[in-house]
Amino acid sequence: AHRHTRTMTEDAGRLRVASALEATGAHDGPLDLDLGNLAASDPSPIDPDVFGRKPSDVATAAALSRGRDVLQRLVGDLFTLPSEADVNGRYVELPAGTTYFPRTKPLPPQEKPMTKWEKFAKEKGIKKRKRSKLVYDEQTDEWKRRHGYDRVKDADRIIIADAKMSDVPGKTEDPFSREERERRERVEKNAGKQVKNLQKAVASHGKHVLPPTLQMSAAPKKGVKALPLNGMKKQQIKDLTAQVAISTASMAKYNAPIPGDEKIKTRGKRRQFDSVTDTGTEREKAQGYIDRLVRREADFTVDVNMAARKIQRAKEAENRSAKKQKLAEKDAASSGKAGGKHGKSVAGLKVKGMSGKKGKK
Repeated sequence: AHRHTRTMTEDAGRLRVASALEATGAHDGPLDLDLGNLAASDPSPIDPDVFGRKPSDVATAAALSRGRDVLQRLVGDLFTLPSEADVNGRYVELPAGTTYFPRTKPLPPQEKPMTKWEKFAKEKGIKKRKRSKLVYDEQTDEWKRRHGYDRVKDADRIIIADAKMSDVPGKTEDPFSREERERRERVEKNAGKQVKNLQKAVASHGKHVLPPTLQMSAAPKKGVKALPLNGMKKQQIKDLTAQVAISTASMAKYNAPIPGDEKIKTRGKRRQFDSVTDTGTEREKAQGYIDRLVRREADFTVDVNMAARKIQRAKEAENRSAKKQKLAEKDAASSGKAGGKHGKSVAGLKVKGMSGKKGKK
């Protein structure tokens, strides 16, 4: 209830006490008040007869008067909040603001939840090494991707598989079927690990760590089918719309036109497969493969002069090392004889001892 003053008016023969807002001349029209941010806005359209169609002193005075009335309304609503006494006077605790203002600084980066492998690598001190995306394929003599379509050592392109001596025809599992089964098991195992990592991340950091498509399918409360869009960030909504736009069998090629879909950029590129009926393209590819093999064999030539020079350098180095060894042996022998005469050489003592032993035998 508004506080009342002693201002009284006569209405139909009765006395009525005016409220504080009426006494202070506050604005009584619809306003958008945000007490948490101490902000107020008047959503009503501007009356050109009151504020003028052109800048003038009258329009300025009307704008100042309206601003004063709106401010008085904001102050009046502040007095309705519960207050407490303090040494400096009375104070109120403002509610949470409802108006969103742009940030002057970016939000601090959120801590991304670690997967099971990342935790294990951190405990063991395993550091991630950056490897190149391309790997040289010796079978095709080309540089291919390490992973993905048309990768190096692709099992789908292997037409001959090595057999073991212990394989029994008819009883041993087909190597191609075994490779396909193991690949399917690896995919299922990785998918299970991803689900477990997401479950742990949601349990520790909340649903905002999920991808946009999973956030829309997550049910936060009972009876609610999906999260509302206003709970997602702008980039997440963009990712979600881009994913939904191409989530058809034709990759949105034959979808009915919807306003706004033309602004969505298709991400990535579709895989292109060779035609199974075009024999000309297949012949050109086979010819190119043969040309590469012939060119590789033609490039493999031996330079006789260079080989002869290398052999000659090796022989000269061997002769030098042999001469050095002979000189070292000669010096050792001469120093041994000199030490034996004076009785100061260890080598000489050994020789005398050995000769003495032979004499006793």
